[in-house]
Amino acid sequence: MIATILTIAAGILIFIYLQNRLAAAKNAVTTGYSGIDVQLKRRHDLIPALVDSVRGAMAQENRIFDRLLDARRAAMSARNGDIASVQEAEAELSAALSAFVAYSEDTPEIGSTGNVRALQKQLEETEDQISAARRLYNANVERYNTQLDAIPSNWIARVMRFEHAKPFALATAEAEAVRTMPRIDLPGSRP
Repeated sequence: MIATILTIAAGILIFIYLQNRLAAAKNAVTTGYSGIDVQLKRRHDLIPALVDSVRGAMAQENRIFDRLLDARRAAMSARNGDIASVQEAEAELSAALSAFVAYSEDTPEIGSTGNVRALQKQLEETEDQISAARRLYNANVERYNTQLDAIPSNWIARVMRFEHAKPFALATAEAEAVRTMPRIDLPGSRP
């Protein structure tokens, strides 16, 4: 009788322990995603200031502004959706930002403006923070998903109906840039 009670108590304690580990991992995923969301919002907030700073010097290039602001609006709208729509909208925003930054770097009257340089620096810092937040989120997703797949916690996960989390993947252009060897031009090197 006592052995049965101890076995049942041990089973309940193991169930509680595993369920708490899964819940903590799931919360870490949610917290990690909120870190990405905060940095994406910061990037979205910097874009109008950057556009306003450059608009006067680039009056003839309204299509670049329009594309960037449209991509920003789409990205802000996607923040409440699923991770796939966020990734797609952010990829479009990254492409529009890249075109905008490339144009402003090629246009001396824009690149030399102090407030544009300051905003571009803040944008670069934000991109770095987005990347760090993505790494943290993806690490949490990996840990959580591993717990969902590992025995015996996967039994608890099935009972509690926990679902796998999706990692925040790189956009296609970003993934290609990671795989491409950067071109380095050093003085005296051969072409």
